[in-house]
Amino acid sequence: MNRPRGKALKAITAVLEEGAYSNLALRQALRGASVTDAAFIKQLVYGTLTYCQSLDYLLEQWLTRPLASLKPPIRNLLRLGLYQIVYLQVPNHAAVDESVQLAHKVGHKGVAGLVNAVLRRAVRSRDALPWPQTGSASFDLSIRYSFPEWMVTRWLKRFSREETEAFCSAQNSAPGTDLRVNSLRETARNLLLEFAGEGIGVEPHPLVANSLHVESASIPNVQALRAGRCTVQGAASTLVGQVVDPRLGQLVYDVCAAPGGKALHLAELMQDQGRVIALDVHEKRLGLVKVAAERLQIRTVETHCVDATQLDTLIWEPAARVLVDAPCSGLGVIRRKPDIRWHRSSDDIAELAALQLRILSQAANLVQPGGTLVYSVCSTEPEETTEVITAFLQQHQSFYPSLWPEQLRSQWEPELERCSLFTYPHRHALDGFFICRLERS
Repeated sequence: MNRPRGKALKAITAVLEEGAYSNLALRQALRGASVTDAAFIKQLVYGTLTYCQSLDYLLEQWLTRPLASLKPPIRNLLRLGLYQIVYLQVPNHAAVDESVQLAHKVGHKGVAGLVNAVLRRAVRSRDALPWPQTGSASFDLSIRYSFPEWMVTRWLKRFSREETEAFCSAQNSAPGTDLRVNSLRETARNLLLEFAGEGIGVEPHPLVANSLHVESASIPNVQALRAGRCTVQGAASTLVGQVVDPRLGQLVYDVCAAPGGKALHLAELMQDQGRVIALDVHEKRLGLVKVAAERLQIRTVETHCVDATQLDTLIWEPAARVLVDAPCSGLGVIRRKPDIRWHRSSDDIAELAALQLRILSQAANLVQPGGTLVYSVCSTEPEETTEVITAFLQQHQSFYPSLWPEQLRSQWEPELERCSLFTYPHRHALDGFFICRLERS
């Protein structure tokens, strides 16, 4: 079980059967792995989790007993083997033989025979897979692209079938890695030259300044990262800081700040002159902010452990800029965290929307007259985005939509709607985010 496929199987089982988070299960699986093995393990784990529903549907066509009746390690071994055959297209003998060897370790001889028979049938059927053709767009797309049907149904209400399919496909694609340039210590041009010299394929993101895109899902622990001249941050997250647009010497609050990427970016945009107060309810996660600040050599970020739904129990100095990057369903970043689709339910969205409105209302009290309040979530669901803003503006009539910074406004027109923006992986090659800028009169 110490070979790459064995380690991947352990991680997949932990996520699907024990409710573990994929990033933590993967971290455990990667311990002691070589760079090459680590990349393969990550691909196996995230790929199998991504296509779990599709794999289950296909397996049910070939099994003579319900998939759910199999013991978890065998069920997940079949998923892992079939993922390699259908999506990864590794050599057939490797996918089948390695899976059979693993079956001998997690089960008896009969189990190995079952795995061998099912995967060999998959190999024979690979060019004509038995996908459903029911005529129900929500069901057919949910199976083909491996999403819960309730999610697909939601998206079909907002998009055409063709765009829903494009959205699902983009959410299943490998996102690569985005790097934010630490403009206090480096330039994008210099980093591009440096990475090219190290043989790492990097290009500037076409829509977000100071964001570099690496096609690989992981990059070596290069000197520029270790030295804090750049940091890993999604380009859509980087865009959030640019919308806040803090100025030198200002007081800025980042509510729900941990692990601190946006707070540190705000300090960087202020040339590390002023105060950025990072608030979060999790003390341990605030420790990550301090560690990152040391690496990036940022001095002006302070951390405070506080519940964002109870900010009014303390006295705060009003600020020129307040960012609320609220807890959300995360449905816009499924391509980075594929297990979100299996851990979320439709009920979560309404509960989260209520929490988001409470936090935003509390954060509004931190904004000085003439100050700016920016709300962002890594979701594109209406309840968490436009409906939160509509309810907030009805309850807080001193706030109104605020124009984005001129450069961003000219770049994103005509997609801006009342000073808010949705980003989508299939339209912009960005994570699914909602960003809204408000001002207090």
